[in-house]
Amino acid sequence: MPSTEVKAPEFDFDAVYTVEGWNGIAWHPWHHEKIRDEDFEWSGIEYEVLDRVVCTMVGDDRPFTFGIDELTKLPEDGYCPGCGQVGCKAHQWQ
Repeated sequence: MPSTEVKAPEFDFDAVYTVEGWNGIAWHPWHHEKIRDEDFEWSGIEYEVLDRVVCTMVGDDRPFTFGIDELTKLPEDGYCPGCGQVGCKAHQWQ
């Protein structure tokens, strides 16, 4: 019997990214986007959208959803962990 398991594409949720159209801002990805089925209140079923992730700006807590293809991984020293600006050197990595 063929498997119906869907393999999630590899995505590094521990990295920090920039997003197309949001220049100069670093983003933390948290998890894949989830869509509830039409009977969620009864069934509790949610489906992961594997090509989309929920992110917040570094230093903020408002969630935004982006396609994985819109994200570019940043090096550890490419952004400020305090303010979230790309290129800011206020908090140098040790």
